[in-house]
Amino acid sequence: MSLLYKDSKDVTIAVSLALIEGKIVLDFSSDCGKFGTDEMLDGYTLTPERLLEILQEREDITDEENDS
Repeated sequence: MSLLYKDSKDVTIAVSLALIEGKIVLDFSSDCGKFGTDEMLDGYTLTPERLLEILQEREDITDEENDS
């Protein structure tokens, strides 16, 4: 474990969701920065149709994750 960074098992990943002009905006962040500060990991802007298409193409999604 480093004094500057959290141990990987203690890192928390979060997502913020927004619907802007009919598009889904996903921003992923984590508290993995120096001294536990938040860091932006990635961001996506997708139409609902595109997000559905991506999720339906995945074959590794478990039944538990797929519950509606």
